Amino acid sequence: MALGATPETDLEALHRGALADAGRVVLVAEADRELVAMAHLAPSGAANAPHRAEVQRVAVAERVRGGGVGRRLMAAVEEAAVERGLTLLWLTTHEGSDACAFYEAVGYTKLGVMPGYSLRPDGTVSSGAFYFRELAANVRG
Repeated sequence: MALGATPETDLEALHRGALADAGRVVLVAEADRELVAMAHLAPSGAANAPHRAEVQRVAVAERVRGGGVGRRLMAAVEEAAVERGLTLLWLTTHEGSDACAFYEAVGYTKLGVMPGYSLRPDGTVSSGAFYFRELAANVRG
């Protein structure tokens, strides 16, 4: 951590850097004029994958979970993807988290689990669950 930096300033710098990516789409949900959910759609930069994007930084405030905000957010992510000609989405989350059941409920397929993939907010190492969703069928009707 840089001198004078805090976890909050590091997080802010991370998000500001992500927002500088011209191809990235950031979707947010508000309730009572407060940000309650967000997701990023990051199209692949690979020459052989212009049809693919990663869904990143999905977050829904605890106080609104279970009210459909997450489902509407993920539907908006898919709509934004289709508008851009994307047909394959993928994402990762911490294995064993509530997010796994959520992603499966909204139509994502679990591809597998990689041990020791990432750090949780408290610094412990966590396995990563990898998910994908094909949108081609949705695009064609």
